[in-house]
This record gives sequence, structure tokens and C-alpha cells, in this order.
Amino acid sequence: MSLQSAQYLRQAEVLKADMTDSKLGPAEVWTSRQALQDLYQKMLVTDLEYALDKKVEQDLWNHAFKNQITTLQGQAKNRANPNRSEVQANLSLFLEAASGFYTQLLQELCTVFNVDLPCRVKSSQLGIISNKQTHTSAIVKPQSSSCSYICQHCLVHLGDIVPYNSPLLVGRLQVTSIVYSGSW
Repeated sequence: MSLQSAQYLRQAEVLKADMTDSKLGPAEVWTSRQALQDLYQKMLVTDLEYALDKKVEQDLWNHAFKNQITTLQGQAKNRANPNRSEVQANLSLFLEAASGFYTQLLQELCTVFNVDLPCRVKSSQLGIISNKQTHTSAIVKPQSSSCSYICQHCLVHLGDIVPYNSPLLVGRLQVTSIVYSGSW
């Protein structure tokens, strides 16, 4: 465990408290959520074993994404809500952001820990970033089983986000998988 990781954990507790503070407005809560995501991402990349021991990956999902998705879904389902269409648009935007976050986190983890997933296209092949590892001296080398676990965790949450997004999207994905599998 590094002192830096322990400090990140203390900062995360403050940010989680800010996110549940009813005195803060939506902009401040959004800023705290973004800071929490950044902090947890840093922990997962620099000290994966410690982060997993402290269940950072679960906290990340629950506090930065799941709780907000659940809140927005409840507001969007309320037919009496006069802002229902705006809430639905916000939910859709939030789900896109969550999907982008987990996709980017997966890319970074695979690059930093040199994990080769068959479903992953390397960033350098897309012309996005190089696959060179940077700042490797600050990274505590994790066990390969931990790397596999965190990659699987990212993939699971990417899969979790799809049904939240839209029944139409789920239907399109099912049709696409049938067509590509040759079962049609």
C-alpha cells in the first residue's frame, strides 16, 4: 500500500459525502462525481491490489454511476413529473458518459497492465493514443488475476449499462447479434 492510495481513499470519502449533501446544487454534485471517478481511476491504475482490497471498483460503480442511474430512472418513470422528458434526456446522456468512462478505463487498464483481450482493439490501431506505458515507476505491479478481474469488472458494467439505456437499443443489439451469428 502506498501513502498516496490511502490519501486518495480519504479524499474519496469526502467526495462521497459531498455527493449526498442536500445543500449542494446539481453542478457541485456533478463536479464531486467527476472528481470521484478521476480519483478512483487513478487508484485502480496505480495501485490495483490496494484498490481491489478496499473495493474501490464497487464503490466507483455504486457511488459514481448506479445511484445516479437509479435516481434518474425513478424521476423518468414518474408520469406526474413535468420535467420527465428532460430527465429522460439527462439519463440517456449520463448512460453515454458511464459507457464512455468504462470503455476508456478498460483501454487504460489493458494498456498499463499489458492485458490482451480478444474483444479489444488497441488504442494505437485506432490512432487515438499510443500503447506506450507512461509513469510506470509510480505503478505498483499487480497480480495477473487482479488485472483479469478488473477488466472483467469493466466489461460487466458496460453490459449493465445497455439495458438501462433503452429497450429499443436492447432490441437492436439482439437483432444485430442474431444477424451476425447467422441464426436468422
